[in-house]
Amino acid sequence: MSQVGYRAIAREDGSTVLQLTGALTIQNISEMKKILLEVLKQASTVRIDCSLAEKMDFSWLQLLCSAHRSALVVGKSLAVEAPYPDGLHAIKTEAGFDRHCSCPLSDREDNCIWVGIGHE
Repeated sequence: MSQVGYRAIAREDGSTVLQLTGALTIQNISEMKKILLEVLKQASTVRIDCSLAEKMDFSWLQLLCSAHRSALVVGKSLAVEAPYPDGLHAIKTEAGFDRHCSCPLSDREDNCIWVGIGHE
């Protein structure tokens, strides 16, 4: 089983890029949650770079969605940064996360992590 690797890179603009490698799958979801929570504690703006991930599954999308909503509640920002791996587009579409607008749970049209990804 492939483990999750990560590196948090602080940018000059104050944001942090969280670069993830390995398998972003249910087998590693607990570890990924810990990583996301730790980085969100330390930074107000987090950009996820999963372009080097070996594979990903639906649980990764659910975790990102939950982390995004949690970040918004405390006034922080979390987004997935381009380039997006091909696997992200396929899983996102298959799971019904292929959005042009926010989900019904959202209070604003522009605060969904999935809006725009794959629609460039």
